[in-house]
Amino acid sequence: MGKQFLSVATLTAILSIAALTVTAGHHESLTPPAKAGQVVVTYRGECPPEAVDDAIAKIKETISYERTNSPIFYVSSPGVWADGKVGAVDIHESRESMDQAFAWQSEDATWSTSYDSIAASCGITVDDFEVSVFEAR
Repeated sequence: MGKQFLSVATLTAILSIAALTVTAGHHESLTPPAKAGQVVVTYRGECPPEAVDDAIAKIKETISYERTNSPIFYVSSPGVWADGKVGAVDIHESRESMDQAFAWQSEDATWSTSYDSIAASCGITVDDFEVSVFEAR
């Protein structure tokens, strides 16, 4: 009985260690969303559930336009927040590059029209979007 218990305990310990080793590696594919000094900007706007898909399609079109036309590099991802609001998350290399991107956006008629269209598809205006800025440290 003692040898059998020892064998089961040893096997359990070995399997537990193996399981921990296997599951620990799954974090290696994740990287931090922003490096120190980068700036994350979030956009959140109310949108009725029936308008969300259209709004997201418009956000994707706007992001595609930005990638092709913006003289300032930044990345953006569209999405729906847990509370049902639509929006995007942008990552800029620095506060200075964020300010340059904002200046380009405000001067670019096509970008501004696209942002207006996104808001209108949700029955709001661009002023209704909650814009938050986060600087990674």
